[in-house]
Amino acid sequence: MDTIEAKRIEATNYERYQMATGYGWQFWADVPALLDRWQVLPFNQRGDKRLAFGVVQGNYQGLPFTVFDFHRRPVVTSVHTRWTNKKVNELDTITIDSVWVITLPVAMPFFQIVGDTEPTFDTEPYPEPPTPDRKFNRWYKMIDTDPNVAMRILTPPLCAAMRQLKLHNWSLVGNELLYVEHPIFGRTKPDEIVETLGKLAQLVPLLPMHQPAPHRRHPCRSTPSSSTHPSSTIPRSSINSSSRTDTLPSAVTERISSATGNHGG
Repeated sequence: MDTIEAKRIEATNYERYQMATGYGWQFWADVPALLDRWQVLPFNQRGDKRLAFGVVQGNYQGLPFTVFDFHRRPVVTSVHTRWTNKKVNELDTITIDSVWVITLPVAMPFFQIVGDTEPTFDTEPYPEPPTPDRKFNRWYKMIDTDPNVAMRILTPPLCAAMRQLKLHNWSLVGNELLYVEHPIFGRTKPDEIVETLGKLAQLVPLLPMHQPAPHRRHPCRSTPSSSTHPSSTIPRSSINSSSRTDTLPSAVTERISSATGNHGG
């Protein structure tokens, strides 16, 4: 792994370890099971060297949550010599998205909305939302979402909150709300995590959770548990006990190196 990239991941893990300890939350350096849990953006985008790192889990204002960063390599550029066309190097393009998962008290119909200008997602072929607010619609795209479901979810108060709180990219999968943000400088700091949890705490009450989810399930790889306990997001068999908050994070990059591979190898 590139030295700068490894240091960035290590710094993120250490910051979140300290944050989790301070708030009484749980921390894991990485949880591979999170990589295949959902088939929504960004998890269904191309890329190898996938890693779910900096995982923090707890409860905020009554909302069970999990937060982590999703690391992938969508593009590899080969560098060749000008005269012999011999391959001399590879340049990785790394994308890191921060993901917040909120466990809801009830299951919801599948729903996914993303900002139309989101640079890391390919949203061109997807339709705009079907709301009466044309100004709102032109800012977003609906991904594999039933228009009738979109109309029930996107009430005027919720649309206004999305714009005011700047919560643009989120999904509903079973009893989980996933919010995704692409950090401009590659890292989401602890205070930004808490700030976003506060925003999501304002968005969740605006969801029409009194309406039952349809029986038809969206084709994702796994079905979220109906449990509202925060640990339901991470299967126990996938937890690396050495990464929890009851141990010092002296080797938080050991699994990261094996998961992402050796740069240029």
